[in-house]
Amino acid sequence: MKIQVKKLMLSAIVTSVVFTGGVGNVFAQETLANAKPKTEQMQHHKQDTKYSKKVMEAIRVALGEGAKSTQKDSAINKLPKTEVMDYYLVSFGKKLKGNEIRRAVEEVFSIDLNTVSKKDYGSKLTVYSNDIMESLRVSLKEAPTSKLKDEQIMSMTKNEVMDRYIKERDYALSGAASRLLINSIYGVNLQGISNLEYMQIAIHSKGQWIIKSDKDLFMLKSSLDDVDVSISTTSYFKEVTGSDQLPASLKNQFLDMGFTYIEETNLLYYKEPTGKSIPDQFKGQVIGLLAKTVASQYQK
Repeated sequence: MKIQVKKLMLSAIVTSVVFTGGVGNVFAQETLANAKPKTEQMQHHKQDTKYSKKVMEAIRVALGEGAKSTQKDSAINKLPKTEVMDYYLVSFGKKLKGNEIRRAVEEVFSIDLNTVSKKDYGSKLTVYSNDIMESLRVSLKEAPTSKLKDEQIMSMTKNEVMDRYIKERDYALSGAASRLLINSIYGVNLQGISNLEYMQIAIHSKGQWIIKSDKDLFMLKSSLDDVDVSISTTSYFKEVTGSDQLPASLKNQFLDMGFTYIEETNLLYYKEPTGKSIPDQFKGQVIGLLAKTVASQYQK
């Protein structure tokens, strides 16, 4: 029965990575509902908080506590990052500007979207989604279906595209909508990142660590433009298994997906044949295979 439950949970996580669905809210609500009694919580008041003082105070207030109260800090530390982001965004008011959303992403996820934009890291696209393109065209005083200024739109920084889109939406995007927008523009899947937080997979993308811990077993690194990606084991993997070699079964599955094994550096390498960014569906398959391997072989 335990094995079946684990498979179902893994399936939900992998689906979320690919389709940016939300499995986090269920766990968040359960965590808060089962918050420990005050007498037991008092013993944990001195523990380190997961987020900055500014974020913690905002979330406490959003949860009906005083800004300085530590009663729910243990529960807050266990919340999915997407849930924390939503609570934190409440502190900015009903109207959310692009710079405020980017600040929340950096505070909660430690991902600097401003750097991604400034250095033009991330997805290489010839055009954004219809929804984004239509909004940007309108912001430039063009008809939603006009393509006269599409070249100008695609030459804009990612931050400008985001800011113009949000302005056209009267600064009324929800946390979930803003995360979808960020994935479409920057190629940063915050929902997927949140769901993978404890899966022991380190991810380096857009020139920065997206997820990283001392207990990670595998490391996935993508190029600045997401055109190529490599997979390797970590020092903790060697500590746990006694070997730094990629598992043969895992290696073979990735080879079947088009990866190349580089023996000298003991890593798997893949480059998108089209020269464009690796599609989200393929990314989902890669991360899903790694997550499945961790859950079935190393988290029993």
